[in-house]
Amino acid sequence: MSRKIFSAKFRTYGEWLKAQPRDTRYAKDLIRKHERFPNMNLKDLRDLRLKDHTLRDHAWQTLTSSQKRDRTLSLKVLRYMRKGDSLTKAVEKVGVNKDFAVKHLGKALHKSNGKWKINATDNIETEMLIYDRNAGQITIITTNSRDRRLIGEYFAAVQKGLKDGDDTSLKRFDGVKIIDAIGEEHSLVTDLDQLYDIAEAQEEPEFLQIYQS
Repeated sequence: MSRKIFSAKFRTYGEWLKAQPRDTRYAKDLIRKHERFPNMNLKDLRDLRLKDHTLRDHAWQTLTSSQKRDRTLSLKVLRYMRKGDSLTKAVEKVGVNKDFAVKHLGKALHKSNGKWKINATDNIETEMLIYDRNAGQITIITTNSRDRRLIGEYFAAVQKGLKDGDDTSLKRFDGVKIIDAIGEEHSLVTDLDQLYDIAEAQEEPEFLQIYQS
C-alpha cells in the first residue's frame, strides 16, 4: 500500500511543485499547509483550514523534539481515559494539565453533558518500536489508535512468549500487517527463536520502551 496520489494530474507533491513556478498566493498557501501535513493530497490541502487544526493533526516528522515529547505524554492521557479514567485523573497520572491535553489532543477530546470524553479511535501519528519480520527491531510512524493498541498487545504477547517459552500467545499475530505513515507494510515477528535473538541483542530488554520520543 503506498501513499495516495497527490492529484489527478500529479502523482506526487514534488511533481506538482516542480511543474511551474509556485509563487502565487494560492500556491504559497498550499506549500505552507503541506509542510505541516505532508500526507495530505491536493484536495485535502485546498479544503484545509489551519485554524481548525491543533497540534494533534501535525505529522510526526514535522514536530520539534519537545513537541514529540509532548505528544507522547498526551497519548498517555488517551490511554488512561480509554481504560476508564476521567480527564482529571488521567492528566494527574501523567503530570500535565487539562489545557495541555486539549492543545495536543484536539478533536480526540469532546465534552458531553459537561464532562470530557474521549473518541473511541483517533488518527494521531507517533513513533513506535516494532519487531519487523524482515528488518528486526525498528521504529515506525503509526497513524492511528488501532495500530498503537495492536503493537501494545503484540509486545505483551512477546513478553509472555519469551517468559514461558511458548508461542501460543503470538499465534494471533501471524499474518498481521501494519501500514506505517509512508505506506510501507510491516509483518510482526512471531517466531520464538527470532524473538530470543532480538531480546539477547538488547542491553536491557526489561526497560524496553515501545513509544519513542
